[in-house]
Amino acid sequence: MPRYWLSTLLLFCTLLPAAFAFQDSDETWKNLILQGTYADTDQKDHARAQQIFEKALHEAEGFGPKDVRVGSTLNKLGLVYQEQKRLGEAEAAFRKSLPIFDAVYGDDSIDVANINYDLGSVLLEVGKAAAALPILQKSLDTFQRILGVNSVKLADVLCLMGDANRSLKNWSEAEQPLKKCAQIREANGGLLSNDVGDAANKLADVYRRQGKYGLADAEYRLAEKIRERTLGIMNPAFADTLEGHAAMLKEMGREKDAETDAALAAAIRRNQKKTNK
Repeated sequence: MPRYWLSTLLLFCTLLPAAFAFQDSDETWKNLILQGTYADTDQKDHARAQQIFEKALHEAEGFGPKDVRVGSTLNKLGLVYQEQKRLGEAEAAFRKSLPIFDAVYGDDSIDVANINYDLGSVLLEVGKAAAALPILQKSLDTFQRILGVNSVKLADVLCLMGDANRSLKNWSEAEQPLKKCAQIREANGGLLSNDVGDAANKLADVYRRQGKYGLADAEYRLAEKIRERTLGIMNPAFADTLEGHAAMLKEMGREKDAETDAALAAAIRRNQKKTNK
């Protein structure tokens, strides 16, 4: 056999096991991701999902620290940490994931926009509203460009931006994103949906803080109607709306109306305490 053929054969025999090992590692990673996703989304077993995703991360790191599988697994872990209220770890996971996806897909991609959304939501949850806003804005710009002005994902970002401004007591800046969020959600899911009720309740609070009592009253009534119909009369979220409405009615001097809402809210809270015992 010619020497160059022998050299080629030896090289092939050397590389073949490595290729199979690489393929096996990829299959192992994929299986772990599937198992972790099932534990997280179907079984709601976030602790088990975390353990599986941590194994998947170890497997992914074998492909290199900047491999997209590392970024994908970190994002999965971040979401599980967020579910567990391990928010510092969630933030760290999202921040590590972001530059990997950015390098692979570009900063104006859906994948990067999703991670920006996840990171922004965690920052808001830990009280870093000012830091969350520019990150959410990046996500908003990409979703609007790629998904269009009426996408549900766009509405989710708008509501988060409204929440961030509410946390910062920027009431006028919170108003427009919340209004747009409510409009998109209504267009996609109809008026009687929990998401519309949530947006209406937040918008009512913003109007109240601005002294726009007429607009606030209408939004509180809408939120009450939606939450009573979709969640039930004994739901704590319905009580939240009643309490906010009652506080505003009291500010307006409408004591009797305020007492009615406050009494119903108090009954819901008493029932909630009994249920939780």
